[in-house]
Amino acid sequence: MVAIYDATGSAAWMSATLLLTWGATGLLTPFGGALGDRFDRRTVMIVSDLAAATAIACLALTSTPAIMLAIALVSAAAQAPFYSASTAAVPNLVGADEIAWANGTVSVGRNAGQVLGPVLGGVLVGIVDPSIVFLLNAACFAASAALVRSVHGRFSDGAAADSEEHRGVRAGFRFLFGDPVLRMITLAWVVLLAGVGPILVAELPLTRMFGVGSAGYGLLAGSWGAGAIAGSFLGQRLGSRRERAVMIASAAGMAAGFAVIGVAGWFAVVLSGMAFAGIAEGAGSVAEQGIVQRRTPDAVRSRVIAASEAALLVAFAASFGFASPIIGIAGVQGTYLIAAAASVAAAAILVPAMRGLAAAEVGGDVDARSASPRTPGDAEADRPVVPTEQIRAML
Repeated sequence: MVAIYDATGSAAWMSATLLLTWGATGLLTPFGGALGDRFDRRTVMIVSDLAAATAIACLALTSTPAIMLAIALVSAAAQAPFYSASTAAVPNLVGADEIAWANGTVSVGRNAGQVLGPVLGGVLVGIVDPSIVFLLNAACFAASAALVRSVHGRFSDGAAADSEEHRGVRAGFRFLFGDPVLRMITLAWVVLLAGVGPILVAELPLTRMFGVGSAGYGLLAGSWGAGAIAGSFLGQRLGSRRERAVMIASAAGMAAGFAVIGVAGWFAVVLSGMAFAGIAEGAGSVAEQGIVQRRTPDAVRSRVIAASEAALLVAFAASFGFASPIIGIAGVQGTYLIAAAASVAAAAILVPAMRGLAAAEVGGDVDARSASPRTPGDAEADRPVVPTEQIRAML
């Protein structure tokens, strides 16, 4: 973004960059998910990292805006398969009783990177040429590929790739919207993100309203990030038995945090509200991942995660379209109150969804949908997937 703005001085170019990179991610994520189910997920993650590293390194070779934007589009496409493949691999790498811990651990790393990355990038771009920052970014992707390569264990069930029940890119959407629990969870997050999106646009006007400038803007983002990291740690310790309650509490907690910001008279209170909302979001994301992983068979898990991610990205991106009118009508702090109302609506949707999940667990539906437990004592063993005929019989 900085390099594009330095080269053009145009907000339109910056908007185009956001639109194309976010748009590419949303459109290509389902195809990336299909790769995670068709091929070994470790290989998909490594190739995704190396392709992204190559594309980002190419950004260091040009300062022409159109070429930079084209390369950024390729980079976004290269990164699309990674999230769904990595999230889908978790149940294959750990035992069923360790899924919450594993998701929380990965989430801590992801949230820490999202906090530190912009800070480091902002500092570096003020000291060195952007091309150096691009090369360092490419090196980070290469290091990620090396770390993935070092992990021992099965990332996929080899037999699941040949499943006849789940064919094609759309299989993830069919499963997601055919499962009542996953459908309601997705709807809840769509409603929440549609209300939360405009506050990203309102953040800078909010800091100006309180007279805290760019430092306050950084503190605002840092408070959310620190809260999300703390929430991820919390999610590690909650375990699968509390996932349903955490999902509802997460939406309610975000509502409370945004409501505090909406009525705050001091910026310190704003930061507290943002941190609290971040904690709620961090814990809720860990719980959601565990629920999705348990309810989804290995053969289609990556595509289901990708389908959910695509739906949320579309809702989030669409919310930017009406952010400006909302801020103009409701005011800066009123926008946070609208986000709080959307979070309350999401919590209301999650209540019957979690009741349905509890009923499904009592009926054994989760065991029918998820991968079988890992063989005790065999860290490298495949996770056998329940045969299709047995799934149909149990359902």
